[in-house]
Amino acid sequence: MDKRADISGSELVTQVFGYWPSFHDAEVIRMSFETTTPYAAGPDLRADIYTFEITNEVGSNGAFILQHHTLVSFRFSGIENLRMDGFGNQNAIMGLSIADVRSRQLETINFEVTFEGSFGVSAEFMCRDVSVESVRAWKPERGGEA
Repeated sequence: MDKRADISGSELVTQVFGYWPSFHDAEVIRMSFETTTPYAAGPDLRADIYTFEITNEVGSNGAFILQHHTLVSFRFSGIENLRMDGFGNQNAIMGLSIADVRSRQLETINFEVTFEGSFGVSAEFMCRDVSVESVRAWKPERGGEA
């Protein structure tokens, strides 16, 4: 079974990349929080993450060629135990970890999420559900959507 099968919409990401990326060197573009009703369901966190694939090819400028420039919009529902630090104008991360923790038999928690900060934001929290809300082409050098 695909380890991302429990993330609703994960196929939107794997259709672009052919696999689930690590989000290494990705950039968190937006994070927003909202309360939900019933309140017992816990708040939601939405995050837009710009990611890409680094190829083995080197361009004329001597840098690796990047492909699949993509903005992935996540929704993390029922978040608890949030720790966040350093959100700034650039938020590069070493990776995004989404671990299934249902074997711990926590009452309303299914996932442990870590945005491993490199420059800017870092965050850790637990949540009930994770979903990919959208995936779209993104060209940051032009300032937004392709």
